[in-house]
Amino acid sequence: MDNLRKELAPISEEGWQEINEQARRVLRNNLSARRFADVDGPKGWDCTSVSLGRLNVPEKQADHDVRYGVHLVQPLVEARVSFKLKTWELDNAVRGAEDIDLEPLEDAAAKIAAFEDAAVYYGFDAGCIRGLKAESDHKALKWPEKAEDALGTVQDGVQALRAASVEGPYNLVIDAKRWKAVESHVGGYPLRNRIQDALGGKVIVSPNVKNAFLVSGRGGDFRLTLGADLSIGYEGHDTESVQLYLTESFTFQVLDPAAAVVLA
Repeated sequence: MDNLRKELAPISEEGWQEINEQARRVLRNNLSARRFADVDGPKGWDCTSVSLGRLNVPEKQADHDVRYGVHLVQPLVEARVSFKLKTWELDNAVRGAEDIDLEPLEDAAAKIAAFEDAAVYYGFDAGCIRGLKAESDHKALKWPEKAEDALGTVQDGVQALRAASVEGPYNLVIDAKRWKAVESHVGGYPLRNRIQDALGGKVIVSPNVKNAFLVSGRGGDFRLTLGADLSIGYEGHDTESVQLYLTESFTFQVLDPAAAVVLA
């Protein structure tokens, strides 16, 4: 028996299939950082930290023959979101129902995806994650009020990355409201296509950002380390419902601070 204890849950094979498929759909639509960062793992639950490849050597040490240094590591954050599903509703999967109510699962999946993305973009101090916004070497660029000026801002960001010897392609991570304004712009060659041409990479529309980020897509600049990838576990049940949870363990590192520009 593993630590997820799924075999103890009073859920049929058909019920688990519905749960897993819906969780994958929601997570795929909500997780955005994994679309540009290098994902290392999953390495397993026993992976609890990542070596930073450096030693902390105290300056003042006792005057004897043995000196020492302590390895610097970055801990992994273990996240968990609990949710309840109606047992009777899950049993309907066996009866052939194709419209199982899994809203609590969908909410939990959106929450844990938002937690991971927020740590990547804005940092998580308790988990020693600084995040893209704090790590970027570049001065933040202001996103324009008028959609037609967005291309110029993106081009300025691309130029800043190139000046820092960060090669393309480049990806734009942006919130849905700003990208909708870009897509709605009318006049000549579509603005969205001109922006994508300038990037040479992807536009990643994320529900979990409050601004936009221009990031390198060449690889090797951002690393998301997974101990345990997103998984569903069992917590308990009564006669009416079963309590499950979504969990993962991860950390995020910016390996080259010059590879990201904040578009505020």
